[in-house]
Formats: sequence, C-alpha cells, structure tokens
Amino acid sequence: MAGYANRVITLDFPDLTEPDAEPIRVVMRNPKTVPSQELMPDAPDNATTSEAFQAGLAILAKLVIGWHVYDATSLDDDQPPLPLPATAELVAKLPMEIQNRMAAEISAVTGAGV
Repeated sequence: MAGYANRVITLDFPDLTEPDAEPIRVVMRNPKTVPSQELMPDAPDNATTSEAFQAGLAILAKLVIGWHVYDATSLDDDQPPLPLPATAELVAKLPMEIQNRMAAEISAVTGAGV
C-alpha cells in the first residue's frame, strides 16, 4: 500500500465513557497528512464570531471518518447517538472536550486555532 503513514488517528475519551459501555471516540483524518487549504476556515475576513465558529466546525466535520458519540445537547437519560456523515451541525452537538481535542490536533500542525 502506497501513501502517507498515519493518515488516520483515533481520539479516545475514557473520561466521557460510561462504565461497561462502548468507548467514546472519534476517528479522524490526521491533520498532518491533509493539505493546508482543507484546514482553512471558509469564512470571510469580516466574519462574525458565530460565522467563524461555524466555519471551524465545518473543518472538524470534514476530518471525521467515524465516531461513537452522543448528542450532548440532549437532556434525556439515554442521549441519542450522532449519525454519520459528520456535519458542522452535528459537531456542534459534541461536548467541548471533544471539539477542543479535535481542534488541538489541527492547531498542533497549523499553529493556529480552528
């Protein structure tokens, strides 16, 4: 098989996983192997904070390959799982810990936040 090594990374969240449950995790494209233009927000220079935030969520969503996560906006005892494909709207329903960890993977490569 030809190509770059480590094209996919798995982020595990044991602190968010309930006992005896399937692990909470996100499988994403490794930002180290993604072209820079795919990691740049699609927002104008004069974008509002909300528009810039949505553009950042869209970048995170484009990197998601798979996940086992739940809708953190739900107050139900059994939070619904989030489906694939990931979208900015679905990524917005993730706990901040997951969003921040995904963004940190990008920041480690670009030196900038998402």
